[in-house]
Amino acid sequence: MRVVFPGERSLGTRGWTMRSHEDVEHTVEEAVDAVTRTSMTRRTLFRRAAGVGLAGASMALLAACGGGDDTPSGSSGDGGAASTATSETSGGTPAATEPTGEGEPKRGGKITVALNSDLTTMDPHKSTAAVDRQVYQLIYDKLVDIDEQLNIVPYLAQKWEISDDGTQYTFALVSGVTFHDGEPFNAEAVKVNFERMLDPETASPRRSEVAQVTQVEAPDDTTVVLTLSQPYSPLLATLSDRAGMIISPKAIAELGDDLARNPVGTGAFTFVEWIKDDHLTVRRNENYWREGLPYLDEVTYKPVIDATVRLTSLRTNEVQMIDQISAKDVEATKNDPSLVYSEIPGLAFQYISLNVSRPPFDKKELRQAVAWCIDREAIIRAIFFGIGTPAQTPIPPSSWAYDESVQVYQQDYDKARELLAAAGMPDGFEFTMLVTNSPDAIQLAEAYRAQLAEVGIIANLELLEFGTLLDRNDAGDFEAVSLQWSGRPDPDGNIYNYFITDGGLNRGGYSNPEVDDLLNQTRAVSDPDQRRQLYSEVCRLIAEDAPMIFIRFPAEIKVWQPAIKGFVHIPDGMMRLNTVWLEQ
Repeated sequence: MRVVFPGERSLGTRGWTMRSHEDVEHTVEEAVDAVTRTSMTRRTLFRRAAGVGLAGASMALLAACGGGDDTPSGSSGDGGAASTATSETSGGTPAATEPTGEGEPKRGGKITVALNSDLTTMDPHKSTAAVDRQVYQLIYDKLVDIDEQLNIVPYLAQKWEISDDGTQYTFALVSGVTFHDGEPFNAEAVKVNFERMLDPETASPRRSEVAQVTQVEAPDDTTVVLTLSQPYSPLLATLSDRAGMIISPKAIAELGDDLARNPVGTGAFTFVEWIKDDHLTVRRNENYWREGLPYLDEVTYKPVIDATVRLTSLRTNEVQMIDQISAKDVEATKNDPSLVYSEIPGLAFQYISLNVSRPPFDKKELRQAVAWCIDREAIIRAIFFGIGTPAQTPIPPSSWAYDESVQVYQQDYDKARELLAAAGMPDGFEFTMLVTNSPDAIQLAEAYRAQLAEVGIIANLELLEFGTLLDRNDAGDFEAVSLQWSGRPDPDGNIYNYFITDGGLNRGGYSNPEVDDLLNQTRAVSDPDQRRQLYSEVCRLIAEDAPMIFIRFPAEIKVWQPAIKGFVHIPDGMMRLNTVWLEQ
């Protein structure tokens, strides 16, 4: 029996330095708004005066569409690093990472947070949108969580044991916790949640995330035992997200589909109301089990689709925090003394998904032709103002599994034309790409379209509201779709369900038995070196098959008003506001 204590299991980072003062899946605007630099310094507050214009970017975009010289895709930042205190778990309290030097936390106050799209569902077992997860951080507690270094830390599970063969996990739960509806949180509640996720009738995207779980036992109120069909090394990382969020069993039984509009968890805030396309409000849980938390009285989330409007709302204090900004605004925002700008390496990747189950992309040569047309560096220069990292795989440079040697596609129109001829379409072909109807997303898609047109590939853009686009994507009703995955702390979360046959996120019908075998091996072994080698093999095969065109690894950015204190910026991009307080 191997005993894992809080903080022992690290998912690792890879040579990170960060720019930060403090902490979609399928969100297209994230793909446009997020910006990155290849080298950054931690916890540095940028307060210099500067600005950037749009005219130069527009001219650069024209050059990008025709290619252009290669230039470095990022720049380094330098600054002082403040210390970060991490307290170990004691007495059933989850480990927490909190910023230092901000004074004594104060209780009270309300804040409004602007999100980059509207919410889709408050049921974490049904959600496929990154934006939903922002609200879940306040309403639902998880079995475990991650910290700034991507270490697994305790939450509702205060400790755990893993059997020597890796097929049994025994969790010791915190006691004295209640759901917002007054029902007790216990091992039986955890069991009910796993059974719901695994039930085919639920049609949960989480099912494939926990598919290795064959039995869930609750021998007593504070012990849960998960038995797996085989070793599954990413399990704890998986449980740090929606699969580990525990819903009230009473709410599951009584609300049914209405749970999507009436969330009931154990979190620091309770649900108040959700007016679709306008706002969602949560209020402090006066009976929260973590002593002294939360500090805020109320948090309201508002969807503000336009990135420029979102930033303006922050500057005028209509909202106090925003999730992502447009690349054109990064430099000016960093140098704005009235705001706090935080940028750290993220876990996300931006991509174009191609539906291999229908024409025209059932032909590999046509998929590869698209891949050879895209000039990632030029797009980064023109659309993202020179800041960003080109992507060739779904595993970002911040991951311990990243392999920089996997560099398959650079823009080469001659190769693209050869492939078109091999597919019997020497003059090109036509297809439709789904795109979120936002200015930045459209600009990005236009860049794709211009580069593809050089070899006669005509990309027709179908502009959709974000929720509608997600519905079409989830139903596999597309030829191509431009999206971004928000990323997960273990590389399994960025790759397995997208590329395994019939995976929960494999919307384009991709299937390769060799890839399936390798992906299953990545889950069965625990040694990082072995897993890294397997992931490199998988990435090369996926690149060859080209069911997805990887574009860019964005940074993780948040901006807020200086009155907000106590925010811890985590690489997964989720705004954990339990420890946030207002300087009044």
